[in-house]
Amino acid sequence: MLHAIIGCTALFCLLTGLQQQAWAHSDSSMFSAPAAAHHHDDEEAEPAKLYPAKVSIDPRHMVSVVIKINARMANLRNVYVGKRVSRGEVLGEIESAELETVQATYLGLFANMDAVRAFSMTSEEKMVDARMNLLWRGMSEEDVKRLEATRQPLKRIKIKAPASGYLYSLNVVNNQILNAGTQGGQYATSGTTIATIAQPGAIVVEASLPVSEASAIKPGQSAKVYVTDPAKGRMAVAAKVQRVYAFVNPVNQRQWVRLQVFSEPERLGLLNGVVATVSFSGNAHVH
Repeated sequence: MLHAIIGCTALFCLLTGLQQQAWAHSDSSMFSAPAAAHHHDDEEAEPAKLYPAKVSIDPRHMVSVVIKINARMANLRNVYVGKRVSRGEVLGEIESAELETVQATYLGLFANMDAVRAFSMTSEEKMVDARMNLLWRGMSEEDVKRLEATRQPLKRIKIKAPASGYLYSLNVVNNQILNAGTQGGQYATSGTTIATIAQPGAIVVEASLPVSEASAIKPGQSAKVYVTDPAKGRMAVAAKVQRVYAFVNPVNQRQWVRLQVFSEPERLGLLNGVVATVSFSGNAHVH
């Protein structure tokens, strides 16, 4: 009898332990499975592969704002490096005693045009040349028409953006004296570059890929550029492949791939020369 009681007790304990282990396993599965799935989603959110790259500026898309006469910067507008500007937007104003003298000379010719025509066969050529001189020195067509209407030299000349884009450099401050440099002829002067404008498409990114992987990249293919801006933190910018350079570096067996970014965010161009990373996705779409 004693042996039977002991046997039943042992069997009961064994069955109870197995049931508790089964419940423990079931509870653990309920909490661990979603966590594993969440971790998998995080992995998919990151690009499969990143390649080193650098941001640069294509000089063919840069436009300089040049003052070709001795002047004083009288009124800089709200301009700063990185600001987007539109073609024709007023960047500032200049005052120039030299330009006023040139305007006075033009007005003398303009006011006496009828008398000049009477004894000169080249009067029209002289008028055209005098007008071109004003335009070359920074006056606009609007300024010249105003000069002709008022018959008074303009004291201030507006400096307008010659192209749309963003200000890549700004080299002047208010009240700064601008020296046009030496003049060896009527139009031969170096001038002073007061600003440069990067047009749309000026920003390019060049990524370095192993030659075995660069062969799979095609022009027009979608890509994403990751770059860090000290002011805004990490940015992801959409881009597309422009070209795959044929040259292969014999030392590290890598090729350069050039990309053009879309919808350039403000300040991206200021990161010229910084290190970036690039990921590729999708198929090539040649435009």
